[in-house]
Amino acid sequence: MRKIRKGKVLRLKQGYNPNSSSMGSIVFALPAALLVVTSVFGLASGIIISAFMKDENKKHAKKELTPGPEQ
Repeated sequence: MRKIRKGKVLRLKQGYNPNSSSMGSIVFALPAALLVVTSVFGLASGIIISAFMKDENKKHAKKELTPGPEQ
């Protein structure tokens, strides 16, 4: 039996290869990056708006508890 030698990957280049019919690894990387950016932005905006909503609720609760001038 003859032993088959396997090659090894020397380096990986990302990007467009004009000699190929595919776009390479950027085909996966771009949509994945867009998904991550959208998720992070949504999470950050949710945290920020919840902080503002808590402050507003505290202000409204104080106004309701504070007695006004009686006429």
